[in-house]
Amino acid sequence: MKSRIASWIAVTIFVSMLGTSLPSMAQTQETPQPHACSITPAELHAEKKAVMDFYRSGITLRELIALIDPSYIQHNPLALKLGAEKHISDYEEFKQLFTGIAAADNPGNTNVLDGPARRGGKAPQVVILTAECDLVTAIVKNTRTDPTAAQGTIYERFSFDTFRVRGGKLVEHWDDELITPESVQAFQKLEQNLPNK
Repeated sequence: MKSRIASWIAVTIFVSMLGTSLPSMAQTQETPQPHACSITPAELHAEKKAVMDFYRSGITLRELIALIDPSYIQHNPLALKLGAEKHISDYEEFKQLFTGIAAADNPGNTNVLDGPARRGGKAPQVVILTAECDLVTAIVKNTRTDPTAAQGTIYERFSFDTFRVRGGKLVEHWDDELITPESVQAFQKLEQNLPNK
């Protein structure tokens, strides 16, 4: 009987000690934030809105460029490559790329700023938008032709764009672009559409 009581007391003490240490154990297992962040829900909403404006259907080239901060940092390897070859800033490469896209739909028009920024005024389809601190990520649905299937067969592909947003402006960008001969040719073809060329 004494051994049962001693065992019961030992278990009770152990459980009570474990109970007091659980909160501290849970605390040490918390996922750390990548950097200090204090943002209100309203600020987070405004950052998401800036990114959704980037994808807005019918956005003009002038409106699109206005969303980009002149200190814009690009991490898209293809845009970086082409900007470096031309010795221009990431911001200037962005403007040239989207000016080429807008001009492709308006041949001969030297003022494309007030026209659609994207072909036909259509926007990529954002299927997921998530934000943390000053980073907003859009998952975009694309369709591609399947080169291994019957002609006209398409498949869905998802890509991402992550933007750092400050003061309502897009200041930094990451995506999953690859440098391929086809993508370089496509960018170069767009540059041929620039109004000043």
